[in-house]
Amino acid sequence: VSNLNRQFLFRKHHVKKPKGETAAEAVKVFNPAASVRAHFGNIKDPKFGTDFYSKFTLCINGLDNPSARRHVNHMCLATGLPMLDGGSTGFEAQVTVTVKGETECYDCVTRPKPKVYPVCTIRNTPDQP
Repeated sequence: VSNLNRQFLFRKHHVKKPKGETAAEAVKVFNPAASVRAHFGNIKDPKFGTDFYSKFTLCINGLDNPSARRHVNHMCLATGLPMLDGGSTGFEAQVTVTVKGETECYDCVTRPKPKVYPVCTIRNTPDQP
């Protein structure tokens, strides 16, 4: 529950539920005509290879793990799938659009290093929604 204050889609009742399912439900509320399917698992699992990515028209990537974000970036580039990527590193957030041959990719951009904050500052930051 400690990071829900920075997770705008999630509420206390979503604790212990897969984030992908919760995000998919939220997208359907914003746009009931959208076709959204959540997938739960390790994004680096071979079942999520190029054949998997080739089934889609857009990848919406909301991972915080830089290694996983780079992996999804590579899969999207390999299949020509446009990617909308949003995530955070420390207290910094980024949102980018990657279209092969038209925009920079996730790995093409130098990412800022997370800032280090004194523990007293972090403790005074609200950690409940």
